[in-house]
Amino acid sequence: MKNIELYSDSRAAIRTTPGFYSGANELRTHFENKFKNPYQANHDRFCWDYWSIKNQYRLLRSPAEQFFPKTLFAPFLSRLLSYGRETLGCQMISHPWLSAYIDGSFQNLHSDVPHGPFSFVYSLTPWNRRKFTGGETLVANPKLLRYFSELKAGESHEEKNLLIRVPPVFNQLTLFDPRYPHGVARVDGVEDILQSRLVIHGWFTEPRPMLEGALSFKKIAKPLDQLAHSLMNALAPLPYSGLLSLKYEILPTGKISSITVLSAHLVDGLGQVIPSPLLKSVLKQEPPRFPLARQKTWITLPLEINA
Repeated sequence: MKNIELYSDSRAAIRTTPGFYSGANELRTHFENKFKNPYQANHDRFCWDYWSIKNQYRLLRSPAEQFFPKTLFAPFLSRLLSYGRETLGCQMISHPWLSAYIDGSFQNLHSDVPHGPFSFVYSLTPWNRRKFTGGETLVANPKLLRYFSELKAGESHEEKNLLIRVPPVFNQLTLFDPRYPHGVARVDGVEDILQSRLVIHGWFTEPRPMLEGALSFKKIAKPLDQLAHSLMNALAPLPYSGLLSLKYEILPTGKISSITVLSAHLVDGLGQVIPSPLLKSVLKQEPPRFPLARQKTWITLPLEINA
């Protein structure tokens, strides 16, 4: 095996991708055209669910696939799906929501592990021209889980030390581990929906193996199964859980030439991420040999690890 490459943010609890989608302006324009005339009572405007649960959630939301025309939204979905498959090892996404936050809207801290291994927030908010306060995506600082073990005598903390605030900058995709408590800072100062915090959000789901190149799933089934079992057995004694997504480059000789770690946010009970040297030592174990082929093959292998 020649090389093990870790994406720079593969072990991070939060990832941001600025300038995520080339059609962001078109999505925003559709939203603005629908609501720019408050006196126009067409059926398109009657699309919001006022979701309010006392002391937990308050916002306006609508199924994004129903809000936007298919010709406009399908390319965005394709971009999301490609991103999930190429960088996370997730095949699908949940049906995304479009949510608007006007004065008094918020999400208090919560976690939603069953929905998928990654949450995403895509912003259509003109953040640099905003007229409201709040609206940041909130994610618990991993250090919060180690609060007492790392607390120094005489040291005090404020919210800025306990929570990470991620501004929903226009056309930015924010990705985070939904096991961490997260929410949305209360929005204050705007009543016009055109000035709201506007985001598309959901979860990346269904981590499954993916294949590119010469070999078929039928031909690689046995060595791939051996590889997965070997990795799971090596990780089983360790106190880490989460999604480990790996991309293997297979030479025509059947030898693995490189491994790219797409995602490795494996954490223990105190929120400590698996150290890079330990992860690399797990990945350096002797791999199986794959069948011969005329060209290279690339295998994406996601593994859900439960400590």
